[in-house]
Amino acid sequence: MNKKLAVLVGGGPAPGINGVIGSVTIAANRAGIEVVGIYDGFKWISSSAFNPEIHTRPLETAPISRIHL
Repeated sequence: MNKKLAVLVGGGPAPGINGVIGSVTIAANRAGIEVVGIYDGFKWISSSAFNPEIHTRPLETAPISRIHL
């Protein structure tokens, strides 16, 4: 079974969220879990028009480990 984890942020200022996204992504990737980010928070995930090919982005350790602010 392939496991997948989605990261969804509700929007607005969220101090420390980049660190959380980075840590979760790194830990999940090390455990063999695919991680995706969902564009525009709850707008698409709750819509019948949600299309994972368009509204998600893979999150991988190398690029994520360099996010700041």
